[in-house]
Amino acid sequence: MAQNLISAIAWVSRGYAIKQPKEFDLDEEEINQMKQDKLINKNLTQDLGKIQEQDEDSSEDNLPVFCQDLEMHGKQQLPEDGYPVAIEDLSDEEKEDYQIKSSDALVIAAKIENEFSSLEVYIYEEEKANLFVHHEIQLSAFPLAVEWLPIQPGQVESTSAVKGNYAIVSSFLPEIEIWNLDVVNVLEPSMVLGGEIEQNYKKVKNLKKQNKKSYKPDSHTDSVLSLSLNSFKPNILLSGSADHSVKLWDLMLQKCVFTYNHHKDKVQISKFNTKEESVILSGGEDGKLCLFDARSPDSIHQHKMLGSLESACWDPIKGYQIAYSTEDGNLILLDARKISEQPLANFNVNKKALSSVHMSSGVPGLLATTCLDGKIRVYDTDAPIKNGQLQLISSYNPKLESLYCGQFYQDSPWTYGCGSSQGELFVWDMQESQQIVSHFSNRVAPEQRPKVDECTSKNTDDLCMKEREEIQKMEQEDKEDMEEGGFQEEENN
Repeated sequence: MAQNLISAIAWVSRGYAIKQPKEFDLDEEEINQMKQDKLINKNLTQDLGKIQEQDEDSSEDNLPVFCQDLEMHGKQQLPEDGYPVAIEDLSDEEKEDYQIKSSDALVIAAKIENEFSSLEVYIYEEEKANLFVHHEIQLSAFPLAVEWLPIQPGQVESTSAVKGNYAIVSSFLPEIEIWNLDVVNVLEPSMVLGGEIEQNYKKVKNLKKQNKKSYKPDSHTDSVLSLSLNSFKPNILLSGSADHSVKLWDLMLQKCVFTYNHHKDKVQISKFNTKEESVILSGGEDGKLCLFDARSPDSIHQHKMLGSLESACWDPIKGYQIAYSTEDGNLILLDARKISEQPLANFNVNKKALSSVHMSSGVPGLLATTCLDGKIRVYDTDAPIKNGQLQLISSYNPKLESLYCGQFYQDSPWTYGCGSSQGELFVWDMQESQQIVSHFSNRVAPEQRPKVDECTSKNTDDLCMKEREEIQKMEQEDKEDMEEGGFQEEENN
């Protein structure tokens, strides 16, 4: 595994992030409590004593970071909006970068860099095609999945959820963390679902018992591999784990409300349907893709997968189609109403793993895959299927080595983001592709159609000649790769 990669991403809808994120999630009462803490006061007194002999102008620079923050809050009250005084010292240009505009798109990227794990919150300025990290949240374990949460967990006003901006993160730990994205220097998650119970092993006499782990009630007992938020009720979360279970969580009650145990191995995929709020799709290393209603867990429809599962998604517009990809490069399209029957499409894209498959929520039939060969491929699931293959419309190579976790932006149906093995986030505005636009634009409302210059090629009936040549070249390369893989397999046999 690469030592620097982005393992998962999630887009944040516009209008949820506050304009000026807080630097610290501390109110005056918490600050006063910290100031009364004997240990903190002792350390702060020692630090202040050490710098009294130094020049007054440089004394503040010599304070430890934590003491600087505490001293800053101790000297003056917090502003009414909780915005830290330190930000006032920024230049006008820095303040402008720090502020989040209503037109900005935000992306959460779960990242590992060497031995450090974090969430990077990116701002993507669509008009300028400008992408940069706004702030970062340190994590304690390698992140495996991330979901964006548009409500405040655990809080309800008048039986309705309170608007919020949070990230739900799962990792190699048997717990799920929820982080406030509106706080820049957030110190701990706002909520933790499940996980181990901390024990005082000094009181344990039997040494053998020290290796026995205890978990919170209804917690996962192994890594949490997948997450899915219900689009109808955003307080309902679905999770799949290496402990072979799928769990249903209520974020308002802060607990697991149901556990499904129909898989016999690690559960890699768990997805809510986008059209039917109680319909669930799950897939595991036991080779089964399962479809069931959350209210009738005993009635499960199964599909025997054609390879080791890598990724899966629902068609967000039709609602009854499922696309999934495999470790050996297969792309399969299913009709959920006939899940036990033959797939609608089943073909090999590349001999390397198709790491993600995702569909646009605003452009019918627009499906994109990422692959460990570094290419993004765009298909049309609504076009006639020939020889079991979806129609390939375009491909793009951002030259970032292997690609992972591709996802369309829900607020901009032509915008697509993915993470790479180089630890970089890549965002592709598909409106820049004449080939994609000319093929799909007639399926969206006129006001959503991108304005792209007409192709100057003589071949204006269908696709731009230049892009057509690129597609043919890419198809030939994939064909040669597959033939080479076949020859090698024969030689090995």
